[in-house]
Amino acid sequence: MLAELNIKNIALIESLRIEFTRGLNVLTGETGTGKSIVVDCVNLALGQRGGRELVRTGEEKGSVRALFDIGESKAARAFLEGMQLEYDDGYVEVSRELTSSGRGICRINGCVVPLGTLREFTSLIVDLHGQQEHQRLLDASYHLAYLDSFGDKDIAPLKTEMQAAYTQYSQARRALDKLNEDEKNLSQRFDILTMQSKEISAAKLKIGEEEELERKNRLYENAEKLSDNMRTAYERVYLGSGKSLSAQDSLKKAADALGSVSDVDETCALLAERLESLLCEVKDIGYEIQSIYEELSFDPAEKERVQDRLEEIKRLKRKYGPELADVLEFGKRAAQELETLKNIDSRREELEEEYNAAEKVLRAAAARLTEKRREYARLLEGEIMEQLKQLGMERTQLKCEFEPRREIAPGGAEDVQFMISPNPGEPLRPLTAIASGGEISRFMLALKVILAKNDGIGTMIFDEIDTGISGRMAETVGEKMSVLAAERQVIAVTHLAQIAALADTQFRVEKTVTDGRTGSHVAQLDHAGRISELARLVGGAGGEDSGLKHAESMLTSAEAKKRELRAALKE
Repeated sequence: MLAELNIKNIALIESLRIEFTRGLNVLTGETGTGKSIVVDCVNLALGQRGGRELVRTGEEKGSVRALFDIGESKAARAFLEGMQLEYDDGYVEVSRELTSSGRGICRINGCVVPLGTLREFTSLIVDLHGQQEHQRLLDASYHLAYLDSFGDKDIAPLKTEMQAAYTQYSQARRALDKLNEDEKNLSQRFDILTMQSKEISAAKLKIGEEEELERKNRLYENAEKLSDNMRTAYERVYLGSGKSLSAQDSLKKAADALGSVSDVDETCALLAERLESLLCEVKDIGYEIQSIYEELSFDPAEKERVQDRLEEIKRLKRKYGPELADVLEFGKRAAQELETLKNIDSRREELEEEYNAAEKVLRAAAARLTEKRREYARLLEGEIMEQLKQLGMERTQLKCEFEPRREIAPGGAEDVQFMISPNPGEPLRPLTAIASGGEISRFMLALKVILAKNDGIGTMIFDEIDTGISGRMAETVGEKMSVLAAERQVIAVTHLAQIAALADTQFRVEKTVTDGRTGSHVAQLDHAGRISELARLVGGAGGEDSGLKHAESMLTSAEAKKRELRAALKE
């Protein structure tokens, strides 16, 4: 339940704290005093949209803090635990802060949360009926939601099944549609893929080939310079030139010379061994130089072949790269897609089978959902008519009319519209077309009484539920709200004494002027205050004995009626 509401710098309210109680809480007051502002502030705390225009004139920011007791709400506790948000002793504070610059902050127990999260959480603990929901009842597109809420226990699982079936159906349909769309461009796509696949395949590319070709090309580009220097190195190391000995010949002679005296001096033997090692290394170097030198003996045609191959690789990299590995991967994918297109007929058959199977499952799920909705529609019709009978509309006939949709949607195969006949002999017509303001208010109250049995929500708030009613009907509406309040908290804004008299707690909203500024003040009324306020509501002057006596009698009768109604609930 809503335990406490704190408002600061919102509209006419500078600072206000209201402590609500269990049962029926009623707010009354003169027109224009700010009763609806209090409800608007609750709306803000529940996550409804609010702009900078709500911030009190001259202030930088405004805020609303609402303290809820969620001890009896398993759904709310589970939500907070899922969000890893702590709560103490079953109490949770939600808050909204608005700034004059248009920025806003939402919090649950001090933790900043997105607006959607705040709205999702508060929807589990508060049901607020104001002009917005009044208008929803006049919009047939919402009628199905009311029916589904009534049969939630049995309908919700079928809706979940329906959603899963629709997802499978949609995926199968999209896959088939895509294939059919692709088939329109099949010839052109087939030709392109064939050309691309053949071009890459014919090139017979290999990883590492480009690096080897670039090495050879560098050799060929510098062939003359390399040839002269390699020839010189080869002669100096291996062949020798004229009277000059090669490095290996010189080392050979030096090693032989030291070897011949190795028996004389051990050092000479060691040096001779080292020279032999150097001789072996020099010979290997000579062989490598010879190999490179001989490779330089090429014809121009070989050079041109290498350069052409490099140019071909660069061209393919520009088209399919950027790297050679990317070209090869592109060719692989092109070949795979080409193979898929070659088998498009068999693929179409597969997708058509999947689509037909998914459609069959979808239609079966939709049929089960429709059947369950029709079952609950008959129950809802009976319960609403019974409630309307108690609300003075005993001759009203009601029917939930099912209207098949052109295509099955995620929510099912039908829409539902409430059809009524308020008077005997009149045909059933759309509720949205013929109901008066008073009839709509009573219809909504009847619906709320019925749905309250299933929703598990601890607080219900009514703003202007008494539109278009008076007299004995006002008493009946008040009695309905009192019955609701026996098992949950009800907060109502009203201008009718008959409803206010049945309150468990009554507040008076007053307009104040302080230092030239207008504000709103809310005070909880004691017994005497309630008598005075009831006298004002019924038109008696607060200071006249007759008006006060009438109000006191009304309050006494209302208290007795309330005890009677709630005692009947326990039987």
